Amino acid sequence: MDLPEIHAALVDIAADGESLTRAAQAARACGETVAGSFGTATVVAAAFSSFWSGRDDVGERVGSLLFRKAGAVSTAASAFAAADSDMSATASAALVALPTDYAPHRRGQYRAVQ
Repeated sequence: MDLPEIHAALVDIAADGESLTRAAQAARACGETVAGSFGTATVVAAAFSSFWSGRDDVGERVGSLLFRKAGAVSTAASAFAAADSDMSATASAALVALPTDYAPHRRGQYRAVQ
């Protein structure tokens, strides 16, 4: 398991999430500005506000989802790394504890296959 590579990918995802969140906040501000700029065209203002109110936080929700999923990947990678380390340590300990006196190659009974 290449932990530095996983870490680098998660850092890239976090940077993308931060960029997305900033862009979403700017889009929300622009939408609010547009909603307030219709002046006396109240029907148009109401139509735009109705349209925009259901969408003004989509980018921020996507950014939040990106951060949550990156966190889940980080947790999973940590668990895999810990399990890999545990399995490696257990296997090494088991191999060291195996008696090798009876192995045929140790008694001269092993013949290489030609």
